[in-house]
Amino acid sequence: MSESRSFVIVGAGQAGRWLALTLRENGFAGRIVWFGDEAHVPYERPPLSKAVLKENQGFERLVLLPEPKWSELAIDWRPGQRVVAIDRAARTLRTASGEAVAYDMLFLANGGRARTLPGLAPHARVLTLRTYEDALELKQAIGAARHVLVLGGGWIGLEVAASARLLEREVSVIEAAPRLCMRTVPACVSAHLLETHTAHGVRVLLGDAVREVVAGDERVTLHLASGARLDGDLLVVGIGLVAADELAAAAGLAVANGVLTDACGRTADPAIFAVGDVANAARANGTRLRIESWENAQRQAVAAARTALGIAHDNEADGPPWFWSDQYDDNLQLLGLPDDSMQVIERQIPAKRSRLFFFCEGPRVRAVAAVNAGRDMRVVRRWIAQDSYPALDALVDPAADLNKLPVSSAG
Repeated sequence: MSESRSFVIVGAGQAGRWLALTLRENGFAGRIVWFGDEAHVPYERPPLSKAVLKENQGFERLVLLPEPKWSELAIDWRPGQRVVAIDRAARTLRTASGEAVAYDMLFLANGGRARTLPGLAPHARVLTLRTYEDALELKQAIGAARHVLVLGGGWIGLEVAASARLLEREVSVIEAAPRLCMRTVPACVSAHLLETHTAHGVRVLLGDAVREVVAGDERVTLHLASGARLDGDLLVVGIGLVAADELAAAAGLAVANGVLTDACGRTADPAIFAVGDVANAARANGTRLRIESWENAQRQAVAAARTALGIAHDNEADGPPWFWSDQYDDNLQLLGLPDDSMQVIERQIPAKRSRLFFFCEGPRVRAVAAVNAGRDMRVVRRWIAQDSYPALDALVDPAADLNKLPVSSAG
């Protein structure tokens, strides 16, 4: 393998980390240049809405690659340098400082940014959460607040709400959709989330949109479509992520809610890959999906790096998407892509505060949502990988050990 090639990574998160590791682990001996917008070394984002907000977790526990690893991997790390343009014909990119860097292969892993309300000017009492600095600012603001308003009943909004409630703040969640996390989970899981947050004292307003935000020196007021008015000390806007696909679009690559790629991250340009939150990847069933999750970033990065090195890799073989969220003392995991058309089988073990929703089609378990049931989730993952399942009526019995249930091929 030629050592003269230069591979460039744009984006310093989970996807970028796995690109760098996988390239080296699979024998790439050329130059790796890695750009990150922030001044920090690459770090994990999932704890920002949880441990960083509600605990005294320092940055060192977020670091994805400790300093000794940089020397071991021989990576040219460029922190605090934003890439602003790609010249595909010349195979160079340009940074905000004007530097031009050549590449033989380019990997876009630049994620996205927190979505904001149109026309709302920046204000100290209206915050979003995407970076470590955002988390520190939000932590301080929650500490000084009595009533925290959270706009958005998706995962980030609910995690922030849970963290604020555990800090004994009054919390109100406003969601324009008729149920929580409506884009990602079926109605039964939404109902569980509503039940959980209500039980912890969170006021949840569903099906009501914000018409106006009035942020002042002391308070922030929301005027809702229903005519209701909410006053708080702080507004956290958690209404989703905007994929940072502008760089790719300006270079002439196809984008639509992210950079369009195949299952292994390849764009229409054979020298450019896109992975993680910024990638809208094709799936085997002909659909496309942009997944914002820790595991997906890792999977796509590994697939892209191996594919760029000419190593065959079937990303679909890694199994269905997996996602997790910690809220209060509960761990919620979601495996697969459930929808309301599937048969739902519920299993509860109150003594363990455990609850599972199995989403089934015929004899198959297509997806599962698990609350405080990590061991059971591992069993279900094995069933799906082997396409072998127990009798579905056996799933309801809380005394049954899922690991010991007899299974048979669904084929």
